[in-house]
Amino acid sequence: MGDVLKSKHTQLFIAIGAAEVIKVTRVRSVGFPDGQASEIDISDFDDDWDQFVAGRKATGSTTIEVIYDSVDSEALERLHETGEVVNFLVTAPASETAGVAKPSAEDGVITPPTTVVSKQFNGFVQNFATTVADNDVWKATMTIRGSGGVTTHRPA
Repeated sequence: MGDVLKSKHTQLFIAIGAAEVIKVTRVRSVGFPDGQASEIDISDFDDDWDQFVAGRKATGSTTIEVIYDSVDSEALERLHETGEVVNFLVTAPASETAGVAKPSAEDGVITPPTTVVSKQFNGFVQNFATTVADNDVWKATMTIRGSGGVTTHRPA
């Protein structure tokens, strides 16, 4: 049985250029795009019941919630404005007290660490919504529309 992964010190990185990676700060929650398969009807006249096989998987959307920061949230808002498809990497913590070191990117793809579990996907910021509630901090929720599948990387 493997280790339980705690959210403390989990980190989110985004490649915002060919070799530039930012760490998203003040993350409250992060999800991953799903990949629901379509269905192809293969029923014919001889079938008493409809028959189906799995078709192409459709990448879905997910949300990321952050505590809004007047400086750090600027890059995320810019991604929403441009609609650019970028590479996302979510890393498990390196220890009980620290996250992983900021990874590098090549050709816009982040190099995942080899020491922790991580999940990686491409997508664009479909929506960026800021909310303010009574006696609370400003929060922003980003809707990420996935493009392609989610890859899980495991330690060597």
